[in-house]
Amino acid sequence: MSLQSLILSLISEIKDPAIRNDIASTIYFIRDLYMDNKINDEQLQSDLTEIIDTVVSAVYPDLIGEAKLKKVEELTQQFMRAIKLETLRARQLRRQFGRLRLSMSGMGTE
Repeated sequence: MSLQSLILSLISEIKDPAIRNDIASTIYFIRDLYMDNKINDEQLQSDLTEIIDTVVSAVYPDLIGEAKLKKVEELTQQFMRAIKLETLRARQLRRQFGRLRLSMSGMGTE
């Protein structure tokens, strides 16, 4: 599932648009930090777990103990996979674009 789909699914039960926006913006901000190598895998997981735990607690107040922990861990892993895939794609595009620019800069100089 894409990161956008995961975020929309996570916030679907939240009615306040400002809160929905804050959650989505925060997740995208964390994704951007990870893409730019400002945070590592452990920090990404920690930050996502904190956000997802807060949302799950608010949306599913009856979910407690092991069931809540399992839900939070599953969602966190899904978000981690989506962010890592987006990061891989973005880094490949940057790398290929850099090669293309280098090959084009040598054109017409002979």
